[in-house]
Amino acid sequence: MKLVILERKKITWFFCWVLLVVISAVAVTQWSVLQRRWYGVKDGVMLEGRSMARLLPGEVRTIVTEMAKIYALAPQNAGYFVETGEVIPEKDGRGVDVEATVAAILAAEPGARLNLITYAIPATVSKEYFAPVFQGPTDQKRASLTINVAWGEAELPAMLKILQERGVIATFFFDGAWVKKFPEFVKEIHAAGHEVANHGLYHGHPAQMSRDELRRLIVENNQLLGTVIGTEPAKLFAPPYGEFNDRIVAVAGNLGYRTIMWTIDTIDWQRPAPEVIVRRVVDKIKPGAIILMHPTVPTVQALDRIIQTLQGQGYSLVTVSTLLDGIRP
Repeated sequence: MKLVILERKKITWFFCWVLLVVISAVAVTQWSVLQRRWYGVKDGVMLEGRSMARLLPGEVRTIVTEMAKIYALAPQNAGYFVETGEVIPEKDGRGVDVEATVAAILAAEPGARLNLITYAIPATVSKEYFAPVFQGPTDQKRASLTINVAWGEAELPAMLKILQERGVIATFFFDGAWVKKFPEFVKEIHAAGHEVANHGLYHGHPAQMSRDELRRLIVENNQLLGTVIGTEPAKLFAPPYGEFNDRIVAVAGNLGYRTIMWTIDTIDWQRPAPEVIVRRVVDKIKPGAIILMHPTVPTVQALDRIIQTLQGQGYSLVTVSTLLDGIRP
């Protein structure tokens, strides 16, 4: 009799356990359904033709992330072919704003038809890179002081002092051979907030160089400057001797550099009287001007008067990169 009672208890417990499992499974299923009803995407919502109805936020994010990989496009830089003289224009890329897209899906009304939220990724090298820059945008009273440094270390401290006192940031184009001799000067100039740019690995004649030599002239000096200042120098190239042609500009452009010339040449390397240097700048100044200088004694003597005069006329003196902000990079 006891054995029969025990067996009945076992059977009862077994059926209770099965019932509990069934009830739990139904509860889980119903909870999942309720979750999707309360927190999931509303019925009929489509993304790029794909149903998103009743999906939970985590599932939506996973799907959008995968779709973003398919829809994204890398930008294509402009290129110049010396053999044909042809400039291939740049093409912007496309990225997908995953979080914004997910938020839009979760907030969408029933039946909404949505697309991925995208944004443009600009190319880093545009067709403008394949033309030398003589001047910046003219819509603001801004100008740049550029100082080419392949010699003149004795005059640099005085120039830096004047620039600091007048609150002016200049762009210094450094010759690599000079940088190797005076790396501490370069560090000091960079630490003072001035823009560090490329004047070539050595002061040779670019017009006489092959494309490989030109690449080396730019790339190796960029590496040298980067090592000295601990960061990437500005992608600006002032060719030695101011020499440029299609080949020089093309090599620089294909490396991602703007070829920087000048609007006003002080011709201070001839060491004229300071008054001559002042007049050359003041008489020719205009919005967007790039003013070429070198570290010479008369330049130092003229610099403060130049800055005061231009600032008195309402000009802001900025780096070349800042000056060119109005030109699409």
